[in-house]
Amino acid sequence: MIKLENLTKQFMQKNGTPFNAVDNINLDVPEGEICVLLGPSGCGKTTTLKMINRLIEPTGGTIPINGEDTSALDTVSLRRKIGYVIQQIGLFPNMTIEENITVVPRMLGWDKNAATIAPRS
Repeated sequence: MIKLENLTKQFMQKNGTPFNAVDNINLDVPEGEICVLLGPSGCGKTTTLKMINRLIEPTGGTIPINGEDTSALDTVSLRRKIGYVIQQIGLFPNMTIEENITVVPRMLGWDKNAATIAPRS
């Protein structure tokens, strides 16, 4: 399960005024569920995903994954345990969508069936 607990990310604007790109978000995504973040450009979707993956650190709040606070985890190990596909430049153009999504599971030697996207039931 992925949880976002009072998650906040604040950036400083050029004029020195603080701006909350993500402001006190709470979300529970149960294991096995698919969650989609929808919204207009600049609303904090990418910032939120980058905080879950620890590409950037939150200003406030916590992100427990399976009950373990991600701020205490090694970033490389964390990133290998969760899936994250970057739009456009992060994709391998010679691979299918499934191949792009399963790069890390294949690197880690997961069973092919465990690395396959299961249809919804």
